[in-house]
Amino acid sequence: MKELSGRILLRIPPELHHKVAEHASVYEKSINEYITQAIQDKIEEERVGFEVAMQLSFSKVSINDLKVGDVREAVIVTQHPWYMEILRKHKIYFFNPNLGRVTPMLYLLFYETTKQENDGSKNENPRHIAQYGKVQEILYDIQPHDYKYIPELESLINDDKYWSVISNWKTTNVVIMNEVGKFNKAIPLQNGLEARYLVNKTTTLTKVRNANFIDELF
Repeated sequence: MKELSGRILLRIPPELHHKVAEHASVYEKSINEYITQAIQDKIEEERVGFEVAMQLSFSKVSINDLKVGDVREAVIVTQHPWYMEILRKHKIYFFNPNLGRVTPMLYLLFYETTKQENDGSKNENPRHIAQYGKVQEILYDIQPHDYKYIPELESLINDDKYWSVISNWKTTNVVIMNEVGKFNKAIPLQNGLEARYLVNKTTTLTKVRNANFIDELF
């Protein structure tokens, strides 16, 4: 590397020059000392950020980056009340890690179960598909310590009702959606036995538009 003198001619706007001078005065430093320290701090911040990023355990797939043939059109998933609350509030869905790296999809269709949570909460539309989510990206093999490096998950981290539980989880797969909406008419389940087979079932939007029952989607 070429040997450098350590002297830099720096041109900055007068307004910024005044701010630098004021801050340097507050910290009882010369302007040169203040700027040198600011540069050192920034370099250290970026170094730490880079090292942290290299240690992250998850991988990310953005739907818009994939070819049409690599993405399923719509997938049916089951959802208990607690998770439906997270879906509506934070636009996030959790795939069971036992399913592995599920093939990406454009839309998720949420079959609401009949389960009642410990606090008495229930799904609004049990045994129906009433809501959908448009998928933005999927995070595979994510752990709680990774969440703080993902801007889309910041609101979830700050929501103690859910984060107090999720922060104790191990590895899981997280789906981030850029849209969550309701169908004009909820689609009911006709045959109760079909409910056990709904997880990660693939269908199409054409079938969704024409279906009278969930059973007709696959």
